[in-house]
Amino acid sequence: MKTDSPASRGCGEDEHALQYKVGFLGIPDSTKGEMRVPVPWNAENLGRLKALGFNAIQLNVAWGPRPADEPLNIEDVVELPPDQERRLPQSVPLRCDPSPQRRRQRKADLRERLDLCRQAGLRTIFHFGAPYNAHCRYGDGPPNCISDPKVAERYVLLLDRFADEFTDVDDILVYTYDQDAWLCSEFGPCPRCLGVPLHERLTPFLNELAKAWWRHSPQGRLWWEPWELSAGQVLRCVERLQPEGLGLALHSNIAEVMATHPVDRWFKNTCGLALRWGIPVVAECFLGASSEELEPFLNLAHPLVTLRALKALTAVPGVVGIKEYYGLAPDREDPNLRMAGLFFANPRITEDEALRDLARPYGKAVGKMTAFWRLAGEAMELFPWETSWFVREVGRSRPDHSLAAAFLRGQQCHTPSWFSTRHAIFMKTDDAQPDPWMLEDVQLRCELAAERMGEALEAATEARGAVPAEFSERLAANMADLGRFRRRALAYAYHLRETNLATVMRVARKAGQKLPDRVTAELLAAMQADLDNYRADQPSPAPTLLAWQDMEEAIALLRRSPDEFLEDYFTEKARPPSKGVFSVTSR
Repeated sequence: MKTDSPASRGCGEDEHALQYKVGFLGIPDSTKGEMRVPVPWNAENLGRLKALGFNAIQLNVAWGPRPADEPLNIEDVVELPPDQERRLPQSVPLRCDPSPQRRRQRKADLRERLDLCRQAGLRTIFHFGAPYNAHCRYGDGPPNCISDPKVAERYVLLLDRFADEFTDVDDILVYTYDQDAWLCSEFGPCPRCLGVPLHERLTPFLNELAKAWWRHSPQGRLWWEPWELSAGQVLRCVERLQPEGLGLALHSNIAEVMATHPVDRWFKNTCGLALRWGIPVVAECFLGASSEELEPFLNLAHPLVTLRALKALTAVPGVVGIKEYYGLAPDREDPNLRMAGLFFANPRITEDEALRDLARPYGKAVGKMTAFWRLAGEAMELFPWETSWFVREVGRSRPDHSLAAAFLRGQQCHTPSWFSTRHAIFMKTDDAQPDPWMLEDVQLRCELAAERMGEALEAATEARGAVPAEFSERLAANMADLGRFRRRALAYAYHLRETNLATVMRVARKAGQKLPDRVTAELLAAMQADLDNYRADQPSPAPTLLAWQDMEEAIALLRRSPDEFLEDYFTEKARPPSKGVFSVTSR
């Protein structure tokens, strides 16, 4: 058992033992094949990251929709020689642009990035998914099966080819689910894998890849991201991995990278086993203003949330590094990212010290900015992020929610983690109608978060006149995004409360009781506030007041005939999800 190497000791033993601080450039769009914020790959931006304390760079964005045709799989940048390709053919059509011109361009971009990183003295990591199976296109029995010796042989040869063409790459990061990779299920149709537990099949494949890479990069590592596996599968895999040349890259909990939910029991257990077997761990988190949770908002600042996550993650024995999960734009003012830099420079920094140092460039507005950041952080922490995976990308939700009964949409992909351990984080992983108490729980926390956002906006308004001119535009953008976030939190709260109030009214009617005046009045007030909240979210100045006709008609009917209203509104009637999947309460 190898436990004495520097790479196996964690920050839990020495807060200054962070060996890897990994960033990358560009803000992707999680739903489209484009870069939401392209960030130039140049010496200036790499220098900005290095000045913040980063010492390693992920060379490609590697996001599922392939923004800007960034490489997602190793096949996107290298191919086997003709003789090897004939013997070990690519069995799944590539989802990238497979033209020779685009492959040449991706190779040229990668070499240019490597040159820039080498000149800056930064470690390099190339990220890809394997085995490539076009995501989940083939279900539980995909063509590229890890139990097929030819598949492992093909990937070893692809790694050989990659190492020959890109000699300056230090490390590789491999996903084995998502990232257009997928694995057979032991309960699926594959004759090789049927009945064979995943940890028995996956670890030989990973060990072969790690050995192959170590031959080319003796000081490098293959980092494995055990994404989409159950907690038990991950833990069993860790015990079967070879420690030489292999490390783990872990999301901050079993379910996702979540800014406010770092370090669950799975994370601690996985790090503990990895430490026992001498396998280093890099923890993934959000270090900048932009994140998948907040898409498409780009400017929200909650630096204490960033600091608290970093402290929690690096306190776990076995963690030797931190890695940005989503993407960074160091060429703009970003208090979250600057907070990460303060932590990298001094992991023992206190919250008061960190806020003081962070606000120093704001001159006379120091006190007001620290108050604003504290309140914005409280709002982030109060918002019920664990409701459902679909609460992510909150900026895509619509304040003109449906007028069917509010429910809580749950994500459910057919992977081991979604059908097992992710229930430990997300309250809803199905689309069954929740109990009213669950609706109320989410409602109350959305209200609390919205209240803190309102207080934060008041503090920002006070600060705005005192901040230096170079920060004024960024603060205004922050306030605009926070206002939009607040209106979405309020829309959720209104919809949930309206549904429960309508339920109370139906209970009264079913019992033969008079409708409670208090409840009817509260429902009318909630619906009017809901309508006002929607109107406030429209572009200003708007050429005309954009109507929410359904809500206006519902309010009119409730005033005229409550019984008719209860027949049609806030019922569990099946309706199309016209508001999009990220409007989590709307059917």
